[in-house]
Amino acid sequence: MTGQGKHVQTDVPRVGMFATVRNRRGVVAAVEPHDGPAGRLHLVHVEYKDEGLPVEEHLLWELEPRAGVLSPSALPNFATADPMPADDFDALVRAARWTAAMPFLDPDGAGPLERLPIKSPFHGAVQVEDYQLVPLLKALRMPRVNLLLADDVGLGKTIEAGLILRELLLRRRIQRVLILTPASLRRQWRDEMWDKFSLHFDLVDRDETFALRRRLGMDANPWRSFGRIIASYHYLRQADVLDQFLAASRTPEGSPHLPWDLLIVDECHNLMPSPFGEDSDLCKMLRLIAPQFEHRLFLSATPHNGHTRSFSGLLELLDPVRFSQTDEFKPAERERIQQVVLRRLKREINARAGGAKFCTRLEPQALVLNPAGQELALTEAFDDFRAGMRAFIAAGDRRRRRAGSFAVEILGKRLLSCPVAFAESWRRCRQGLQESGAASELDVETARRAVEHETGDDREAQSRESVAASVVGAWLGKAAGALQEEIAALDAAVANLGLGGADEIIAPDPVTDARFEALVDLIEHLLRSDGAWRNDERLVVFTEYKTTLDYLTRRLRARFEPERFLTLFGGMDEGERDAVKQAFNDQDQPVRVLLGTDAASEGLNLQRTARYLLHFDCPWNPSKLEQRNGRLDRHGQARDVRVFHFISDQDDDLRFLAHVIRKANDIREDLGSVNELFDEAAHRRLVDGESAVVVQRDLDLRIERAQGRAAVPADASIEAVSEDAAAAGQLDALAAELDLDNASLRDTLEAALATRAGRPQLAAGTEPGTYRMLNPGLPGWGEVIDESLRRRAGRDGRGAVARL
Repeated sequence: MTGQGKHVQTDVPRVGMFATVRNRRGVVAAVEPHDGPAGRLHLVHVEYKDEGLPVEEHLLWELEPRAGVLSPSALPNFATADPMPADDFDALVRAARWTAAMPFLDPDGAGPLERLPIKSPFHGAVQVEDYQLVPLLKALRMPRVNLLLADDVGLGKTIEAGLILRELLLRRRIQRVLILTPASLRRQWRDEMWDKFSLHFDLVDRDETFALRRRLGMDANPWRSFGRIIASYHYLRQADVLDQFLAASRTPEGSPHLPWDLLIVDECHNLMPSPFGEDSDLCKMLRLIAPQFEHRLFLSATPHNGHTRSFSGLLELLDPVRFSQTDEFKPAERERIQQVVLRRLKREINARAGGAKFCTRLEPQALVLNPAGQELALTEAFDDFRAGMRAFIAAGDRRRRRAGSFAVEILGKRLLSCPVAFAESWRRCRQGLQESGAASELDVETARRAVEHETGDDREAQSRESVAASVVGAWLGKAAGALQEEIAALDAAVANLGLGGADEIIAPDPVTDARFEALVDLIEHLLRSDGAWRNDERLVVFTEYKTTLDYLTRRLRARFEPERFLTLFGGMDEGERDAVKQAFNDQDQPVRVLLGTDAASEGLNLQRTARYLLHFDCPWNPSKLEQRNGRLDRHGQARDVRVFHFISDQDDDLRFLAHVIRKANDIREDLGSVNELFDEAAHRRLVDGESAVVVQRDLDLRIERAQGRAAVPADASIEAVSEDAAAAGQLDALAAELDLDNASLRDTLEAALATRAGRPQLAAGTEPGTYRMLNPGLPGWGEVIDESLRRRAGRDGRGAVARL
């Protein structure tokens, strides 16, 4: 046999015909004629056979542009046509079997396969690890999927969620899906769902909503118009947006169906209920929308913050039938936790695998600083200022103590980042101090809340910190008399560092900066050899503040070639952010150092090219440290990871923070239970100025007592050693039954491409097991190649075609 069916136009499509309409394919299920002023029109019911939405439509056939059907009479005439070549026939049979296997039903249920084996790993461009199949198996046992995936950082929770999502779609158990993520991860989730699972999702934000309304009218609602959506939970929490969502989620009275099928919440710890007082706006939003979904999938490496009330509240949001918020779990509730929570650690999987499946994170390495006299003078001046402030607020009421503590905190954190960051905040303070009207404690409290209010935009955070420093300065007018000597000493120390100018738009470089010089030495040692850049190493540098980021980037680009350094920060253009990540992960690009802020660190995958990380400053929350480290210490890292930080025998604050980094590394699997202890210890030492030795001793003792308080009960009903191995065996058996392997995939694709222009269409790539397209512009295939293989680059988005 040879040839293919032809698309033919017909005035009246018939039931059972295969139709192509609106760039989709489906079967004609019903045809109803209607007579009107324009003549006879046909209302055609089409049931689509792809995975798009809607799954079916009723449309007027005569009004549809480029509609067509594949007539049964369009089959080739085998009596007169040449026989199909054997290779092409085999490819046709394989393609037909693969298409029919959605989902695959074992005809007899005998042998190694179950009646309905899992299929989603074959519908993704990802090498699935055995342990990643366990959440999928657990989800398929649930009539209603309610799972908290709490695997260690870097184990591939996104892949596990994608496998569950894809399997439920294949089994036609779900249609409408919403994925909520931090703002910085929206595009990453969209790209991973498409690149790894061929699932298209729409991003919903202000810009997309405006664009939709320009196309469809002012009443268009994106939550109703799209079936698969990715959105930021910070966006959805806004009152008007939440109202739109709830309006689109109404169902007819008495309907047995919920408006949405699956909710996926990434980094769900950001939305957990508060252990004390009022819940956050994010938590309230999740509590409102969660009942609209049939299935719920929460993801977090740190789901327990040490407070049972918060953790139980999160479980209630996940599954209100099994859980309610409580201060202490009963034995029966602890057993139910195992039904919905999965948590595996890298060391456990390494032990089960009998080898090193994951890299080793080496002990943090301290870079010893030798600050010059000018830097030490600034540190000593700030110590005196802190002591003077403590004495001033000791005699005041609670509001004064709170305001004074915030003044020390906002300046002290900046000093521990870099002298330029401190000088900028101090300049703002001095400007506020010189204003005629003094700020009240209420003004300082308002500024403190603004700074602490979470935002994913570093420029917005920088603006809030600048305003807060000015307000603190205006409030300092009340203490100017008591702190006159301390303020003058800080002025002199800043001036001696060359940072005393009042009106510079761009701060000058300090006359000395031991941290910066240590960074330069680290770059020379790790990334350069004999004056030339190494091709096999890269370094990631994290800081809390965009001021520090800008300062380091400017000085490093002046010291070395500018193209060697790239930056990532919260709030940057998403296209630019993607370009930076792609360049850093590309061995052929000249970049060697990536400088980023904490706001940009969530969800970054940098393990392909880098194994070295430097904490240029240390956040007080150790979970942020672990978030940073997890950018390199994650699934796919082929080398051992080394983390660097600073220490100085001449600076008690730096020595204390070095201890925090080491301690956080030692207990990184149990950070949730001790976050508050670290925060309290940092406040005692860095704000109140207590003895570093005493605070460190107390911290170590309290951590020892508190460890395990945030332990998440593991699922004892699923033994990963046996069940995930059995699942992998099932996949192998199914692949054998379907004749699905690398060679058959290549041969089938080659045969399909060759129907247009003959063989060959694929050639072996430079790496084993890869192939390249010989004719990316092949007629009939260009759109598919552009959508699935061509990389985005430049304004028109057309880059090189990736290898297969």
